[in-house]
Amino acid sequence: MNKNILVLVLMAMVSLPAFAELTVEDTASPDYLKNHGYSNALINATMKSKAQVNGEPLAEPVEKEYYNKPVVKQVRRFMMYIDPSLDDHTFMNDHSINTTPRYDDL
Repeated sequence: MNKNILVLVLMAMVSLPAFAELTVEDTASPDYLKNHGYSNALINATMKSKAQVNGEPLAEPVEKEYYNKPVVKQVRRFMMYIDPSLDDHTFMNDHSINTTPRYDDL
């Protein structure tokens, strides 16, 4: 009798992790990441990674249309020349990575 109870208790303890409240989808949601103190840059990178893995299109930032105006584009390029740390919204965008050396790598 005691062995049966011990086996049942062990089986219940082993199955407890299967009843976890949070799934992987929950822990990778923007609200969860924001509530746990992660930065907006990490949240954006996570969303872009999830969209790339699932083959889904990710919406471009709203300011992208603003940056495409000719005057703003030239001023922004000049500012990026002065300050190379300025964000140009190309981080993790769909670009092809060439693994072989080419002339434009220099």
